[in-house]
Amino acid sequence: MQINAITPDSIICQSEGKISTKIDDQTVLLSIDQGNYYGMNKVLTSIWQWVEQPTRVSDIFRKLAETYEVSDETCQKDVLKVLMNLQKENLIHIQTHQHINN
Repeated sequence: MQINAITPDSIICQSEGKISTKIDDQTVLLSIDQGNYYGMNKVLTSIWQWVEQPTRVSDIFRKLAETYEVSDETCQKDVLKVLMNLQKENLIHIQTHQHINN
């Protein structure tokens, strides 16, 4: 899989073929094509829910900063790292057509 750079202007979305369930405030995710499962804490669960539909990365920064007490710099650095890991695992993809459903 080709890894593309994720920027604040990137629009990302969950990849197809993933099964997830929410247990309390955490999510358990199964990637059928990867044969892996993932446990997501409260913050990752929020991000996962937000990218169910195409979402601009800068909107994720804003939502996290509004929800949790975190500096903009830390938020952006940490979110980009998480998103790159999700992309590497083929759990999310960058939309090639820049269209967001609101």
